[in-house]
Amino acid sequence: MSESILDMEDGLRHSYQRKMESLRIFAESSFDEFFHIQQAELYLQGRFSEWHPKITTPPGLYLVSLLYLGFLSLVGILHQVTVADLRRTNAWAAALFPFICRSVLRGVAIDYDGIQLLDRTLPWLWSLAEINHAVLNICLFPPLFFFFGLYYTDVWSALSVLISIRLHQKMAIKYLVLAGIVSLFFRQTNIFWVAVYLGGLEVARRLRRGRPGFEYVPSATWSAVVLGSWQNLCIYDPLVAQASFEDYVKTTLSIVTASVGAFKILLPYLKPYIILLGAFGYFVLWNGGVVLGDKQNHVPSLHLAQMLYIWPYIMFFSFPLLYPYFLNAVIPQEYIPSPFHLSSTKHQIPRLIVAIPIMAIMLAVVHLNTIVHPFTLADNRHYTFYVFRILLRHPANKYLAVPIYFYSAWAAITAFGGLPNVQTPSKKLPGDLDAPKQGFPGRVSTRPRFPAAPKFSAHDRGHHVSTMLAWLLATSLSLVTAPLVEPRYFIVPWLVWRLQVASPWPTGAEAYKKRKKKIRTFKAWYKAVLYAQHDHRLWLETIWFMAVNCGVCYVFLHWGFEWPQDKGKVQRFMW
Repeated sequence: MSESILDMEDGLRHSYQRKMESLRIFAESSFDEFFHIQQAELYLQGRFSEWHPKITTPPGLYLVSLLYLGFLSLVGILHQVTVADLRRTNAWAAALFPFICRSVLRGVAIDYDGIQLLDRTLPWLWSLAEINHAVLNICLFPPLFFFFGLYYTDVWSALSVLISIRLHQKMAIKYLVLAGIVSLFFRQTNIFWVAVYLGGLEVARRLRRGRPGFEYVPSATWSAVVLGSWQNLCIYDPLVAQASFEDYVKTTLSIVTASVGAFKILLPYLKPYIILLGAFGYFVLWNGGVVLGDKQNHVPSLHLAQMLYIWPYIMFFSFPLLYPYFLNAVIPQEYIPSPFHLSSTKHQIPRLIVAIPIMAIMLAVVHLNTIVHPFTLADNRHYTFYVFRILLRHPANKYLAVPIYFYSAWAAITAFGGLPNVQTPSKKLPGDLDAPKQGFPGRVSTRPRFPAAPKFSAHDRGHHVSTMLAWLLATSLSLVTAPLVEPRYFIVPWLVWRLQVASPWPTGAEAYKKRKKKIRTFKAWYKAVLYAQHDHRLWLETIWFMAVNCGVCYVFLHWGFEWPQDKGKVQRFMW
């Protein structure tokens, strides 16, 4: 066995060396993909102690390539290693993406409807066609779709985070720790998703109900929230669709208060996430920093403006999903067709008393903390180069962008709660089961022995504020320490947001009744597929993503150019 492994390594080493010279010509045109290819070459040659000085991320991608190409060589399928073979490593991740996304979406649907379901069933209001369509759109997400075909770490990094999220949904704790550690081998900032985000969801899940029978009244007072959190170990956690700005502050205060009181009780449930944080801390101490190479150009710094940039990023790619909120904001509701009418007043334009202070903070961040990394304006191959040229063309431009940041953030956060006038059933459907009581162990105290799981009602549907806060915290931690602005850094935050945004369309209740009826005419089928029994926003999202992907890929392949100082080398536009 050892001899066959040595033969495999020798074969890979010699075949790769023969091909490497011819591959560099095209690889160089794909920017720092060339660095990853060079590092993969070192790993294929068994030179694991050598590290390319320009690579900042861990070696997960190269280890996957080594296992994949090594297996092909061992069974006699692979004789020469090419760039296409290395890129096929990401193609395998792309093939796994739909299955993992669909599995995660099923967990999101269960969380959205607040019920436990029989195996292989979906909540009553969710259409299997809409679930599959949402999965297709997620896989077409332009920054992710683009890197499916190149040799970068982002695809496997995103996939590993989604696997960790699915294991958390299934409460597979042992596998979650393993998946979390594997995820850290692809990108360091994944620690904030596999430990902080999932840990925050776990805290909220354990503290969502306290003393049996205790429940907050809607719009509870500040004192009621503090006392209820401390005395009953129960967090104030309304649905996003019903929450005002003050509710986000109250929920944050409630989580902190209840967590302090229940710290010893929560600790056993947080062990997996503490283990992951400890493993990451050990790596940072061993490495002498977060990044592996090029440390002088990737010094962690406080870059608060990153949390402004993510909102127009979401708006640009997801406006087909967000347009109903703006439609209701600018058009009188009596002129809006009923399917697009957002009846909840919480979804109107934010009040001035809220908007003015937040926009003032955004202006302060823009003025005091706009960081333009030298790489951003030194490389005209990236689209961010042109965005920042517009922002910096006039001193006022970066301040004029603040309203765009604000209203994009409002729409993205509001969409997290789903569309509010989704009808609910009058009685429980056969797929619904009562949620099992999952509580804390006994405790000698006047406080409850365990937070009893709530009996979910048909009207308690949607994502909770605590889920949004966990997403905001993980997104902030993963972005604000990065001085460089790159669309790739926003892929995982967008993926997690998009998976949570998937929700029933307001006509879902009526459409559910129609699904049992046979469609007898082409016209009826046409209407059902486009909008009557299907969320039409998904079709808009598909068309938009395909248009962006076609444009970006065409520009990448056919609009190559040369730098004057680097004659003979084709440069290409990319994300």
